[in-house]
Amino acid sequence: MDTIIDANIIRRDLKLNDKNFELLVDYLARTNSRLILPSIVVEEIKGLYKRVLEERFDEYSKSVEKLKSTLLFLEMPKTPDLDIDGDSDKYIEYLHNKLGTNAKNIVPYKNEYLPELVKRAIERKKPLDNKGQQFRDGLLWLTLLDYAESTEEKLIAFISDNPTDFSDKGESVLAKELIEETKRRGVEVKYFKTLNDFAKEHASKIDFITEEWVKKNIDFTIIENLFVEILGEKQESGILGDLDLERNERTTGYINRIDYINSNLIDFFVYEKSDGTIFLNIEVEFETEYEIEIERTIERDNTRYDYVSRTNSRTGEQEMEMVYIPIYSVEKEQENKYDNPLFRGKFVISIKDKKIGDYELRDWDWG
Repeated sequence: MDTIIDANIIRRDLKLNDKNFELLVDYLARTNSRLILPSIVVEEIKGLYKRVLEERFDEYSKSVEKLKSTLLFLEMPKTPDLDIDGDSDKYIEYLHNKLGTNAKNIVPYKNEYLPELVKRAIERKKPLDNKGQQFRDGLLWLTLLDYAESTEEKLIAFISDNPTDFSDKGESVLAKELIEETKRRGVEVKYFKTLNDFAKEHASKIDFITEEWVKKNIDFTIIENLFVEILGEKQESGILGDLDLERNERTTGYINRIDYINSNLIDFFVYEKSDGTIFLNIEVEFETEYEIEIERTIERDNTRYDYVSRTNSRTGEQEMEMVYIPIYSVEKEQENKYDNPLFRGKFVISIKDKKIGDYELRDWDWG
């Protein structure tokens, strides 16, 4: 089954370090299938890589200048000149080398698609959204339909982390509207949101790798330590944003992860490569605890009635009169709250000759 990948799959991992890329290449070789790169995807990847280079080089240059303005006794080397356009071209060569593809795997889009795209935009027809703006997605969709028609099986796999435009409500299957279109064209498109989903679909059955074996042989301390490494400021800001606060409460910004983490195996599957290497994909749920400082504003009403002495304007005598004395105060107090957020992490573990090798954290999300 030939497979098409979208630019967003590569954007998540520009160096293609995810072992599931290896799995994809192995599957294609084993089944005598091809990895197809629509030209719109290649152009987008090249443009993306160029923008990333420009942004990071700009950040680097600014940091070097700041350092130069501070140093007294050390001379900084000259900032290197980068050939942004040349490096972007080389990146496409890098992708071909990693994925085992070449220019023959690139499928161009057709100029004849324009009338159909205009029609889809007007009708708000998927994958163009309800604003008719996903021109690029429409171009990609028409390209893969045409390619599917050209194959002997009339069947392709499509991996794209864009469920909003290609599925209904972010599900892991094509939108019903698009499925009906594939039926009219006499083709089938199997949709996967991630490489991990694709790998799971083509999982192997290894008799000795059972849930009991995984729990006994996988070092979950390593799993937990790998996950803790990614719990940085981004996660802390998300925790603060999701904290349930009263109307008169706010966070002070102080947050501290307590040295506690609990992990629980949720799911696993395996894929055996042609060379006998096994990739064990596991999904783990994590619970950890954060101490969060909040500030609470308390309004106090100390209003009272009291007697005061007044001079009678008519008699000139002192008289006692009861009066209303409004007294309001605003006080602030601080308190620590505790939150136990849940996360999920996906890991790939290499196994060779029943010996466990590398552990890699490939993805994570809120639980």
